[in-house]
Amino acid sequence: MPRLVAASILGAFLLVGCRTAMPPDPARLAAIEGELGSLLLVGFRGTDAEGNADLEDLLCETRVGGIVLFARNIVDAEQLARLTEAATTRSAACTARRLFVAVDAEGGNVMRLAPGAGWSPTISAQELGERNDFTLTELEARRIGAMLRAAGINWDLAPVVDVGYNPANPVIVGTARSFGANPLLVAEHARAFIRGLRAEGVLTALKHFPGHGSSFADSHHGFVDVTTTAEPSLELVPYRALIGEGLADSVMTAHVFNRRLDDDRPATLSRATITGLLRGELGYRGPVVSDDLRMGAIERQYGMGEAAVMALDAGVDVLLIADDRLPDGRSAAAVALEAVRGALAKGTLDISRVEAALERVRALRSRLN
Repeated sequence: MPRLVAASILGAFLLVGCRTAMPPDPARLAAIEGELGSLLLVGFRGTDAEGNADLEDLLCETRVGGIVLFARNIVDAEQLARLTEAATTRSAACTARRLFVAVDAEGGNVMRLAPGAGWSPTISAQELGERNDFTLTELEARRIGAMLRAAGINWDLAPVVDVGYNPANPVIVGTARSFGANPLLVAEHARAFIRGLRAEGVLTALKHFPGHGSSFADSHHGFVDVTTTAEPSLELVPYRALIGEGLADSVMTAHVFNRRLDDDRPATLSRATITGLLRGELGYRGPVVSDDLRMGAIERQYGMGEAAVMALDAGVDVLLIADDRLPDGRSAAAVALEAVRGALAKGTLDISRVEAALERVRALRSRLN
């Protein structure tokens, strides 16, 4: 058995063996109750904070740690700056915490601050990889970072470090989101991209761990099995390098299933993958953020509450929910939080795991400029 996989499985076995179903000390639980919402990064509907009851509930009732913006929230630069300022101010008033304001700003096709809303076009990761000019990559990332900061955004869920070695991959390669098929060049371009964003005071996220570049399917739509296509010797190279250099502000998971890592759960819900491989084998100590829990690979297989608890138990620190409004009208964030509270009260979710997640979120928040 390969050393990497063996270490992951052993780490997961030891961790599972240490878990307990004993309810925690009520005082210990009460101490974190008011902070549990800070584990959530949530998307909402609407382009204005005023009169937006859903956003108000997220900020002041659920007390989310952050919001994530999509095209549905954006009209133009002036409107977006008003929205983020109002949300940030309201969150601070309700929680006395800085609000994470996140967005997917990879450049090219995945760029929420898009030309259609008045911003200048940006260069895709694929084109940057093809030009293979690291200075250009850093300058382009710095330009994107300046756009984000002017809009009140402090966390870019980028760069993509998926190694695009499967030309038939629809979600990464097919959308020009990968820097290329050479893992060393992917790492070098990601390094330059991170330097550019950091120069503008924007946090980053390496994604999608442990790799989505080999798949023949898209986890937005449903179950994705990469057991026979994943190549850890290629796909982990950027993570190993950037984590080792202290360049991983955060790491986002993929919803891919790999039986060689975990024969039961996709990566986002897998202790073997997150706690065993990412934290154990690769030595990562920073915050882990899930990919969207509303995506088909998760939502169709697990309920929102179950997925939230399983992700935290696996080692995720921040739960990303792209659309808070469930089909039945309920708040997905509220459902997730209720499930987390229930699991903590019963002792089926280790309070130490949640305390560690909260500490990582605090540490990341302390770096907001």
